[in-house]
Amino acid sequence: MKKLLILLLGLVFMIVSCSLDDTTDNDNDTDIPDALNALVINEFMSHNDVGWPGPNDDYPDWIELYNGSDETIDVGGMYVSDDLSNLELSMIGDDAPEITTMAPGSYLVLIADANPEFGTLHLDLKLSDNEDFALVYSDGSTIVDQTNSDVVPDDMSMGRVPDGTDNWELIDPSTPGISNSEVPDITKLVINEFLASNDFGAIDENGDHEDWIEIYNAGTTTVDLGGMYVTDDLTNLMTSMIPIDDPSITTLAPGEYLLLWADKEPEQGILHLDDVKLSGGGEQIGLTDIDGVTILDSLTYGEQVTDVSFGRIPDGSETWASFGAGYDTMPTPGAANGTGEAPFVALYINEFLASNDSTNVDEFGEYDDWIEIYNAGNIAKDIGGMWVTDDLEALETSMIPTDDPDVTTIPPGGYLILWADKQPEQGILHLDDVKLSGDGEDIGLTDVDGVTLIDSYTFVAQTTDVSEGRMPDGGDTWENFAVPTPGAPNE
Repeated sequence: MKKLLILLLGLVFMIVSCSLDDTTDNDNDTDIPDALNALVINEFMSHNDVGWPGPNDDYPDWIELYNGSDETIDVGGMYVSDDLSNLELSMIGDDAPEITTMAPGSYLVLIADANPEFGTLHLDLKLSDNEDFALVYSDGSTIVDQTNSDVVPDDMSMGRVPDGTDNWELIDPSTPGISNSEVPDITKLVINEFLASNDFGAIDENGDHEDWIEIYNAGTTTVDLGGMYVTDDLTNLMTSMIPIDDPSITTLAPGEYLLLWADKEPEQGILHLDDVKLSGGGEQIGLTDIDGVTILDSLTYGEQVTDVSFGRIPDGSETWASFGAGYDTMPTPGAANGTGEAPFVALYINEFLASNDSTNVDEFGEYDDWIEIYNAGNIAKDIGGMWVTDDLEALETSMIPTDDPDVTTIPPGGYLILWADKQPEQGILHLDDVKLSGDGEDIGLTDVDGVTLIDSYTFVAQTTDVSEGRMPDGGDTWENFAVPTPGAPNE
């Protein structure tokens, strides 16, 4: 009987022991979802001097997770602990699933800075030498994965190579947020194109015409630019740090481009530099590694032409060329240099109102006739010095003044309203000798030579307060609009 009792106790001990071992080894499918068997601590850095800059102007310890499963996993609400007697030491924030949700094959960097108040991915711990630390399921007791911090040299990381395997190696340089098998070659990053005077060119996501700098990865490895610096003064290499917050935005695969807005408006996003705004009069541009010392690429440029960019052609080469009005192709922010459209202007008489009783008023509150000019081209055009007429036998009837190009320049895809009121004293957009007839007549736009007719239209009797215009803008079909659209797309 005593032998039987001892045998039963031994069997119970073996069962419990196996259960604990299975949980630690991440094989207990009954305790955690199957996908978590492929969620691992993939890389970490415990001595960060200048190896990877944190989001708070510091160099914190960090831990990278890797989702090796074929399912999406939200790690929000799970725990990280470097004290295995207290598995609930530091909870990963569960308030931002858009940040903590990992797609299959993706990486997530947790910041081990003992400052959880800094944000969702900041842990309430720091790594020490030769200590065990673990990723713990949201039940607070099931270890998903664990490893030992060992003693890792400054600014080097320890990681699984290949990702998710049992083989750990020292990695230099570290690869937070990307594959451990892909050591990035930062020497192939180049400043590829820039625009230092942007009036009518590319717009950012807020609709603003800002200066921009394009970085191109001419190498064969993927590189995260987060933590690197951009400067417009080569005596101050750490002027503006590219944030590390979102590697999915700042990471460049081979042959890819990253467009940085040099607008000093970092509140608009991580691609908006906080202290760099380019001078059209000429200055410097530099890209510096995360150590704030190693210049990866730089250039000094002279005075620039508005809306004309300067870039390498072909991409990544030593040859530089200009792109824009007066050159072969347009600027190509975020695309291969030399592949843009040829610069062109296409001006149209796009809409007019010849009998305006109560629809649209000018800046003096008067209901005057008006003519809309539309630029269907891809470069801005100043129409100052051109002529407008209501008689195609007299092309030089009314010259648009040249006094203020800021007023008479039409951006690409833009509109300009001319008031056909014979009141030039009211401003340069008020024609001095053209007033439209509601009974029908001609409208013509002539080049500055007074001879070359750019566009014309002959209309018949009009309905009061109903405009006539091209549909779509710049098209060949004319339609009437009960609700006129001066300065806006016809519809």
